[in-house]
Amino acid sequence: MIKKSIYICCLGLLIICSSCFEIIEEVSLNDDGSGHVNLTLNLSRSKTKINSLRLLDSINDYKVPTETEFKKEFEEMVRQVKATAGIVAVSYDMNFDDYIFTLSCDFSDIDALNKVITKFNPDKAASNGVAQKHFSFDRSNKVFKRDYPYDVAKEFNKVKMEDREVLENASMTTIYRFLSPIKSAKNAQAKISGSRKAIMLKVSAKDLISQQKSIKNQIILQ
Repeated sequence: MIKKSIYICCLGLLIICSSCFEIIEEVSLNDDGSGHVNLTLNLSRSKTKINSLRLLDSINDYKVPTETEFKKEFEEMVRQVKATAGIVAVSYDMNFDDYIFTLSCDFSDIDALNKVITKFNPDKAASNGVAQKHFSFDRSNKVFKRDYPYDVAKEFNKVKMEDREVLENASMTTIYRFLSPIKSAKNAQAKISGSRKAIMLKVSAKDLISQQKSIKNQIILQ
């Protein structure tokens, strides 16, 4: 179980931004269900404000994490990912100049990928080591699905009013790449590349919370 202090650390860093940040999820999938995932937290558009607010001890009742504290918790998360069955070639980067943090690894199958994504969720299922079904891949019919098992609106309502603006200005981008061309995609907001071997979707946290848009998708490959 990843300690909840990593989430407190991350939330503190996000709260002091009071501006834009983006989560980027990139998955490159092989025909056998193995592949590579790269996860990025990009706070670069807020770096000037972060640099100023990091001089404070706390803001909005959140302790401002020091660079040392954040590194310690991030490295603990990396250690947990490395210990996950079916995960190899784990690498990470913490860029405190531009505030861009990345973690990537190879996965042997979709189950291993789901275990990694679940580790970023601090709820009871994650803490008990239960892998949530974020992704599925039907190799026979070549159907790749991205689900979203969280009740975002419910979690948003738990956040203090003065902190909600931070989440409303956030966004999530998903990029999925395949060896086979994409035949169709169920989410009409997603954009398929010219080669038809990649698909991208960018959704604001505000639209996710209001359920105007979703990162859920069903992608059928040729």
